[in-house]
Amino acid sequence: MYASKLDKRIQEERLLVLVQNLPSSLLSTLAVSIFMFYIVVDHVSTINAIVWLSLILFLTLLRTIHTHRLVKYKKGNYLSEEIIIVLGIFMSGVLLASSVFVIFPPDDLALQALCFFLLSAMMAGAVSVYSTHILSFVSYTLPLIISFLYKATTLPDMLSILFIVGLAYYAILLSSMFRVNRSIINFLKTKYLNYDLADHLSKAKESLEKTNAELKIENSVREDTQKRLYYLANYDPLTGLSNRHMFKENLKDSIKLSKEKESSIALLFLDLDNFKIINDTLGHAMGDKLLIAVSSRLKSLLNDKSSIARLGGDEFVIIMNEINDNEEVSSLAHNIIKLLEKPFSFNEHEMFIGTSIGISLYPSDTIETETLLSYADTAMYIAKDKGKNNYQFFTAQMYEDIQFRHNVETKLHHAIKNKEFRLSYQPKVDSQTNKVVGAEALLRWDNHELGHISPSIFIPIAEESSLINEIGKWVILKVCEDLAYLKSNFNNNPCISLNVSSSQILHQNLPQLIQEGLDKYSLSYQCLELEFTEKMLIKQAKQSLIVLNQLDKMGITLSIDDFGTGYSSLNYLRTLPIHTLKIDKSFIKDTPHSQSDCAIAKSIISLAHNLNLNVIAEGVETMEQLIFLRDNACHTIQGFYFSKPLDLNEFAVYLNTPKAKALEIF
Repeated sequence: MYASKLDKRIQEERLLVLVQNLPSSLLSTLAVSIFMFYIVVDHVSTINAIVWLSLILFLTLLRTIHTHRLVKYKKGNYLSEEIIIVLGIFMSGVLLASSVFVIFPPDDLALQALCFFLLSAMMAGAVSVYSTHILSFVSYTLPLIISFLYKATTLPDMLSILFIVGLAYYAILLSSMFRVNRSIINFLKTKYLNYDLADHLSKAKESLEKTNAELKIENSVREDTQKRLYYLANYDPLTGLSNRHMFKENLKDSIKLSKEKESSIALLFLDLDNFKIINDTLGHAMGDKLLIAVSSRLKSLLNDKSSIARLGGDEFVIIMNEINDNEEVSSLAHNIIKLLEKPFSFNEHEMFIGTSIGISLYPSDTIETETLLSYADTAMYIAKDKGKNNYQFFTAQMYEDIQFRHNVETKLHHAIKNKEFRLSYQPKVDSQTNKVVGAEALLRWDNHELGHISPSIFIPIAEESSLINEIGKWVILKVCEDLAYLKSNFNNNPCISLNVSSSQILHQNLPQLIQEGLDKYSLSYQCLELEFTEKMLIKQAKQSLIVLNQLDKMGITLSIDDFGTGYSSLNYLRTLPIHTLKIDKSFIKDTPHSQSDCAIAKSIISLAHNLNLNVIAEGVETMEQLIFLRDNACHTIQGFYFSKPLDLNEFAVYLNTPKAKALEIF
């Protein structure tokens, strides 16, 4: 493949040189033809001489035009015109050769010698003109040598000499021509091979330079990528602080340095208070701006011995190296709280947040890296439980409390399956008629390892772990089952109230669940009363209203539990489909001796009457409390004065044989 391409290039080069030599060849032919015409015109037929010269002039004109077109339009691509070029050269050779027959002077030996000399000179000149193209040389000289030899045979006295000289002369020309042509071809081959080699070397150099440039770019990109990956692996892209991975490495280095210097380390675990509210209400973009501003403020409080990291979300952790005493740590925690209490302003938005800080110490609390962070995290949650926006040092009691909490949560997952839950019913009594009008279902949990666990302990844990939905479902179905038992065995249809959590409203189809329970045991809607806290209703206002309206349309009695301890507005209260207000026992405890508690209780009772709502007082334990509530028209009484919470069978007996104590006040 390469050889054929090389041969083609050599052929093109030979033709190019040939075309470049054509003008001199044409000029030479024209000059010799005119000179021969001039010297023989008086010795031959004038007509023959003129015709002969005219043909040469015409052919030369045609070839000149063709050569001009080749040079102008073909620009070196002459292979397609090779036959025409050779034909033109051949015709010129034929016309020159015809001079021996047409205008050769028959009687003038000197002119004959001159004509032979001129023709020989044209053949000799053809060697240099057509040296690159043998076919052209042969086409031009062959007619001349044939005519030369033929003419020599017509001259007897010179026959042998001219014939031998002519053949030798032409042989010499051909030999010279072949040597020259071979040299030219070898030269061209060497030239093109060198050109190709140089071109390959140049291309190889360019390719190498390009490859080197690409490698430099690739190395630069790789270095940039590695730097970027290192940054992403070790730093928070939002705030520029160290991330969790880098924090752990920094903490390991700090512990190593602490061991060498026998110094202490403090770990401050920060969680922003109310950040989720800002993120949800103003959007994540505004939340990101707040995190960046918080990071900037925190860094401004640290010295060169401390470092800060963002663990994720709104959690930050600070490492204090080489601390002298706890006062130094307390001072930094105090300054952080005060600094973050100041408002953050972004355009038209002004935001207020706080932070809860948990602190653990190395090596006094632990020498384990992960445990140190866990202890700080534990102390932070205790700070939140204590009202937020404060700091707490980790203590052993915190760890025990967390362990107990974890143990409670773990066992809660199996409580229903192991049938550890039970319900107690505390009767509700009409203050005017002493009749039992219902009861509140109270959830109790007895574990064989933990014993009796107070609802105030396990209910919050269940709510935080989402177990409250499963437990709430069990309570609803169990209450329906017990109501069916009372109805079928004692012909009693009391209204049982039960507490509902915010999680059940948000994540559980509460109306459908109640409908299924009532339908399963063929119970009426009047059998159930649902109690909600003020805080829960306000917190989930929109969703709560939708669910409460659905329950109200079903005919379920709805009650606000612990009324007076929350922050309901009267305007909001009147929009709720509520049937009952339940006065919290904290306002009943000191009545009728506490004027403020009496005033609050009277206000709630009056408010209920004005809103056409039923009102219940819980926590009634004395006759004085009962009389006060009856005199102020409190509709329903619940408390130890009448009965403690009873199991189902005890409650069934209580329904059918009311306590005599209930009649003593009348």
